[in-house]
Amino acid sequence: MMRSYAHPGLAEPRTKTEWRGYRDHKAPARPVMPPYETFLALPKNKREVLNDARHDFHSALAIIRTAQMLRLHSLMERRMHLNAHQPPGARRGIVVDGPPTVGKSTLVKMFAADFERRLLRKYPERFDDGYEKDGMVIDYTPVVYINVPAGATPKDMSVLLADYLGLPYRAGATKTEITKNVLAVMRTVGVELVIIDDVHFLDVSQREGKIVNDHLKYLANHTAATFIYTGVDLKRSGLFLEGQGASTRATQTSARNTLHQMTKFTISTKQGKQEWAGAIMALESVLALYQHKQGQLTRLSRYLFDRTGGSICGLSDLLREGAIEAVMSGEEAITRRLLERIDLSEHAETAYRQTRRTRTGGNRPAPRAQAG
Repeated sequence: MMRSYAHPGLAEPRTKTEWRGYRDHKAPARPVMPPYETFLALPKNKREVLNDARHDFHSALAIIRTAQMLRLHSLMERRMHLNAHQPPGARRGIVVDGPPTVGKSTLVKMFAADFERRLLRKYPERFDDGYEKDGMVIDYTPVVYINVPAGATPKDMSVLLADYLGLPYRAGATKTEITKNVLAVMRTVGVELVIIDDVHFLDVSQREGKIVNDHLKYLANHTAATFIYTGVDLKRSGLFLEGQGASTRATQTSARNTLHQMTKFTISTKQGKQEWAGAIMALESVLALYQHKQGQLTRLSRYLFDRTGGSICGLSDLLREGAIEAVMSGEEAITRRLLERIDLSEHAETAYRQTRRTRTGGNRPAPRAQAG
């Protein structure tokens, strides 16, 4: 008999069942750490067990609720209240635009998970197996989360929605047939929030652009849900283009959605420096390392900014891998010297090399390793 094994980590949810797994996921807890002398005296196998638990903890670490995230979550909540009981027709949606690695997908998934957990606390009976409404057994599904694959067409969008909801469709079914069934089920199961992540992957070529816009408009028109879209460079895309030369359909799409730009951290202002330092402190405060002292990383604030370009994803990647290296090497602290051994993405490393060349006048590179 073949056995299955579920990876302990998270993947992007594709179905309502996988979404619920994301919603209910508990990150590994910070392990209980005995005094350092006791740890060093442990047998090798017991040290390995504790170190493995620390690796698991550092792999997840903390998700920082930045000021930008809190602001956008508040706007999303307000928009959902606005849309809750308005007359039929397309609700006003939200578009979250921004460069890669600023945490757009994490932000919208956290908002959706928070929203559904509030409903779970308020209406636990709705989430029970066998829940009935109007004489029908309903699999209550307040959140729909779709991650768009590259080159997706309008029919692909309807298929993704059907797969998420667990709705079967016959081979050869048309876009119209699938969409009709999807919209009927969404209304029945109580969908209130629809997130379409990575919407820049939709095919908005001249051939398909108008059809994509019409399909998004149709979906929004025929549900009572609030739609939230995320993507890269959407303001100039065929979906949300405004101004001269914009198609009527694109203008309609932009007119019913509010565009919010997510940005990387900046240290060009006092407030920006404080917010960047606050993100570093939040991550540093939970490290499970024996020799690391709070404040060591805050003193490296400018260096960390140069390494990551102000990207919260880059900062998290760098410090999580740094923490794992600190355990594996036995150094038990994250220093600048240790961080110089960690490579981020090629894009981040190229930008860092350019920054170092600029700082040294473009002649010789700054030394890569310095004492922490």
